[in-house]
Amino acid sequence: MEIVKVAFAAVLTVLFYALLRQIKPEIAPLVIIGGAAVIIIVLSESLLGVSSEVDEMMTLAGIEKENVSVLMRSLGICIVTQFAANICYDNSCSSVAAAVELAGRIGALSLAMPMIKNVAEIAIGLMNS
Repeated sequence: MEIVKVAFAAVLTVLFYALLRQIKPEIAPLVIIGGAAVIIIVLSESLLGVSSEVDEMMTLAGIEKENVSVLMRSLGICIVTQFAANICYDNSCSSVAAAVELAGRIGALSLAMPMIKNVAEIAIGLMNS
């Protein structure tokens, strides 16, 4: 029933934000950040369960854990980037949001570079054969 907790936290966050925005607009964005952090903490337990299940499936399939680790970390980068960019967009900071999105893309690409290098080496090896 994680979704019930998430939905309840989201509704409370939005209501509290709407009330606080009228009284103290400079503090209101902190309510959104705090509410989103609570939601992520609630979901982190589920995410850890998914991560262990993926590891187990990859072991059974005989796929290298290094590749799965890169994919899981890339997913984490995407989630954190989207979270931060959405908060920036919500607070009318689209240029900061764009910078966060660019940083996320660069982070995911740099994380995947060893895999890209391995694929390139295999392709070169096949072309030379």
